Amino acid sequence: MRMQILSTLVLTVCFFPAVAHTQYIPNPGEDYLHVMLNDPVGAELIAYDEAVNEFRKLDDPSPFARLAHYQEWRDRFRKVIGENPHAKFVWEAKSKLLSLYNGLEEFDKSQALLQELIADAKTTDEKIRWQNQLGTVSRLRHQGTQEQRDFQMSQEAFEKAHELYLSLSSEKQSGYAGGNQIVALCTAATTARESNDHEKSATLFRSARELFQSSPESAMYAVSVGYGLEIITELEMNQWIILKRDAESLKCLEILSTLPVSRWPPSYYAQQYAERRYENINDSTGFQNFVSQWLDENAVDERTPILTARLAFSYFRDGQYDKALPIHETLREKHMADFRRLEPDAFRNGRGGHYESILLNLNQIYLHQGDMDRADRMKTELINLLPESPFTRAWSEPEFSEDQPEYQPPKQASYLLLRIFLVIVGIIMILWGLYLARSKERKK
Repeated sequence: MRMQILSTLVLTVCFFPAVAHTQYIPNPGEDYLHVMLNDPVGAELIAYDEAVNEFRKLDDPSPFARLAHYQEWRDRFRKVIGENPHAKFVWEAKSKLLSLYNGLEEFDKSQALLQELIADAKTTDEKIRWQNQLGTVSRLRHQGTQEQRDFQMSQEAFEKAHELYLSLSSEKQSGYAGGNQIVALCTAATTARESNDHEKSATLFRSARELFQSSPESAMYAVSVGYGLEIITELEMNQWIILKRDAESLKCLEILSTLPVSRWPPSYYAQQYAERRYENINDSTGFQNFVSQWLDENAVDERTPILTARLAFSYFRDGQYDKALPIHETLREKHMADFRRLEPDAFRNGRGGHYESILLNLNQIYLHQGDMDRADRMKTELINLLPESPFTRAWSEPEFSEDQPEYQPPKQASYLLLRIFLVIVGIIMILWGLYLARSKERKK
């Protein structure tokens, strides 16, 4: 694991974004490069950048070479910072050192350094940035140690960052800072979910969603790094479902159902909600009531046939054939083209998919009703449409064929075997008689 991280350590800055400004601000007309060269820490920063550029020119350096390179600069930065704690560019050097610690997975050192940076931060923006990074680092360390201390530190850091962000005036709540907060809240919510703290997870996802909805600028930044309203709301909904908080989870479903642009249509999320809320706890009646009402009250979309089929299958499993049959028949008669579009692999591969289950269930319902003609038509359609279905293969085997005659052994062969058996028995009896006759003669 360490070598994998080290091999891409040069990209560490992408995971732990570099700060947007520096601690040292040169005076007007001051030669910045000259100031750096005459500062021991600044000179080391220049040397580090040059060393990184030279290292990048190497032709596929080994992981061990990378390890040695980064360890060397970790040690050099620690030394120069320790010897020059009040130099002009200490803050920038600590930022570099933090990236090296992270890349080397020395997260305990990252935690200590971040706490130091938080204590020294001069602005709320800086504190928010370092608190978010402390939360991320502690989460990574918790994944390895599973220690409650790291989990607690991660949660507290993210929550503190959010508290600090809310303390800023609206003028200072930039889109960049808000977007980072959305990402941080989602990370904290994910950590809580992984630790089965679903209450905290749901609350944090809700905070991220509300911030997304309240700030278009923050939302734009969050979307740019992969955190959209749809995915955040779905994650929040799932946590409320686990907690059986119907009001909150249904509010999320309503948001997901009214998005102007989304990855999935409303019926998809209705299906996800119904299955997780009811089917996962074997509440088929709750599932049927919810889905039936949803279908009555909401517009048809491209995945409505799937949701309708799930309702029909639930009725079928419960033996409610009077309700299952008309839905199955409608799906077969009017929506086969929809299933071809929604599940092309099933038709291409000749097996699987919802349409296979529709035909199988219809076959069973018709058999239950004694309607053999319709049952046979369903079987024939399945064999022709989905030839690779395991049910098709079973029906095609000779032992499953209704027309296969019962096996009868040939009469000639049976008669011949009987004659051979009788001859063998006769020979045995003759030999046994000869044996008894000779035994009597010897006794005389």
